Amino acid sequence: MKILIPVDGSSNANRAVEYAIASKTWLKETPQVFLLNVQWKLASGNVKMFISQETINDYYREQGLEALASARALLDAAGLAYTYHISIGT
Repeated sequence: MKILIPVDGSSNANRAVEYAIASKTWLKETPQVFLLNVQWKLASGNVKMFISQETINDYYREQGLEALASARALLDAAGLAYTYHISIGT
């Protein structure tokens, strides 16, 4: 079974992660957990004239990892493998 959990760093997202962790006890096989964080696209118009794309990408990555931190910690503590992805958009 595959479980996709959108994560924004909120307590509601953490409850979804906790539910996925609890589900491994009653599922026949260990679930594949995928965490997804979507960052709002900030770079538009003239912003790219003053800030490099590399700096913008670093910002997205940093903010995404911050939002994913508590969910990742819960899954690590439970010993449940996961994959995460940070995307940019709406």
